[in-house]
Amino acid sequence: MQDKQDFEKTRKYYRIKYPHFYRPKIKIQEEDNENDVVELSERGVRFLYEGTRQLSKGLKLRVTVIFYDGEAFQFAGELLRVEKKDVILRFSRNLPLSRIMKEQRYLISHTIGHM
Repeated sequence: MQDKQDFEKTRKYYRIKYPHFYRPKIKIQEEDNENDVVELSERGVRFLYEGTRQLSKGLKLRVTVIFYDGEAFQFAGELLRVEKKDVILRFSRNLPLSRIMKEQRYLISHTIGHM
């Protein structure tokens, strides 16, 4: 029963799935490489990890999410899932909804008719 409640909680936030060429970047503090963001919501991010550091569920990280227009947001968070390169991080505070909506408008204007 708890799993179902957790699943429903995760779906209360608007989620953006990024096409390959329009993905923002995420940088883990104290690492040089930037990783592709695959999905983003107000409460967290799913990204493809290309680094060499050993990541595991429960690990606390500080990250910076960098968007197409150069705007960046810094977050602390906890890893919820790590499966090979596929990583999910829950933010300790919300990404502003205004940024989510800006991303949605950007993707619509750049992908409609191009897919």
